[in-house]
This record gives sequence, C-alpha cells and structure tokens, in this order.
Amino acid sequence: MARYKFDGKNLKRGGSTIANVSGNNIRKGSGSSTVGNVRGNNIRKGSGSSTLANVRGDYVRQGSGSSTIAKMRDVRKEIDGPGEVTLAALWFFFVR
Repeated sequence: MARYKFDGKNLKRGGSTIANVSGNNIRKGSGSSTVGNVRGNNIRKGSGSSTLANVRGDYVRQGSGSSTIAKMRDVRKEIDGPGEVTLAALWFFFVR
C-alpha cells in the first residue's frame, strides 16, 4: 500500500499536506513557494527552465539525459493517485 496519496491537487501522508499542485507548479506544503514545475515530460527546478529529471516510457531519468533514476512502477508503489509526470515530479521532490 502506498505511503502517500495524491488527489490531483494535494500530496498527503496521513493527514499532513506535503505538497500541492497548481497548474504546472509544484509547491511545498499548502503554501505558495514553488519547488518545481512540469513542462511536457520534463521536471524543472523552481519556476525556471533548468531540467532536473524527465519521464520517458516507464522510466524517470536524470536531467535531460537517459540515466535512469527510477521506474514508474516504483513511484506508484510510493504514491497512489492520478498522473504520470506530475507523480514522478512529486516523488522526485518529496519522496525519494
């Protein structure tokens, strides 16, 4: 069973909100400080354009390269909820 739950807006562990998603932006807790953003298949730092990871096929890869960080099935074991790249981004910033 997954330790975290994502309802499409909030990432929670038990009753605590770990992160929230608004549009393409991922924010810490229930605040407004942007930790990262998602554009296409890329997971980016803050509100900028520096790519930290990308999702291709069933793999989360480092930077814009092909070095594998994790498989999406491992991400789904940790986080229960909808999405592909957004789930990978939440896992990248808050779970791993």
